[in-house]
Amino acid sequence: MLLKALNRNYSTATYEGAGDAIVLHGGIRLTEDLSEGFMEQHQHYQSLQDQAYNALRSKIIYAELRPGTRLSAIGLEKETGIGRTPIRESFVRLREQELVETRPKSGTYVSKISMERAENACFLREKLERSVLIKCCSAASPEQKQRLEQILTESESLDHGETRRFFDLDNLFHETCFVIAGRHMLWDWMKSVNTHFERYNWLRMVSQDLDWEPIRRQHRRILEAIKRGDTDAASYLAETHLHLMPEEQGPVIALHPDYFELSKDSFI
Repeated sequence: MLLKALNRNYSTATYEGAGDAIVLHGGIRLTEDLSEGFMEQHQHYQSLQDQAYNALRSKIIYAELRPGTRLSAIGLEKETGIGRTPIRESFVRLREQELVETRPKSGTYVSKISMERAENACFLREKLERSVLIKCCSAASPEQKQRLEQILTESESLDHGETRRFFDLDNLFHETCFVIAGRHMLWDWMKSVNTHFERYNWLRMVSQDLDWEPIRRQHRRILEAIKRGDTDAASYLAETHLHLMPEEQGPVIALHPDYFELSKDSFI
């Protein structure tokens, strides 16, 4: 297969223009017909890599893979049907986010939750969301406000047996605010630095009988501020919303001590 033969070159391909040949690393040149086939297979390869990355990222975020779990490309190939090469490439992306670590002559392992990274992500998200929510007050259309209402209404209807859905709707509410503010690219970027914060939040939700009502009430207050165009309220809520759980850090870590790598001054 063309893709298999050129796997080592795909990432350094250059494109000379629409309808022109592709020049790969090493000076290999593809004609227009071969270029089409290469592009199709390259996109398929990228799709497989994304599938592997997203599946592993989700399992780590939702604690289906515990810290210290060894990840085997061969085993994952058998489990998922995705080839070893895209799986290994997904390891690179996960390592860049410090979700996995490679130990020399040993293998790739799921990392512990870094409280330092979680704290920094919390700080960053708070600052970004302040600007995003202020923008939403002037930018949100009636249809977009209705979309936020639908997300919040579904969240308010869930019972405590639907933790995963509640968690996902919480993220969706905030992501939709970024979309309304025209900052969806920032949300996508933030996902790459927000992973340890998400891992902490998930454990927080499943580790104790967490009362969802304060989160729901604050989401409702955020939505009402957006509907009124009240930028002062939106700014205040952005600064307080992510600080609902400072007192819960200790109990969560006590329940799962093997999951965490602590900083000296953990404060989430």
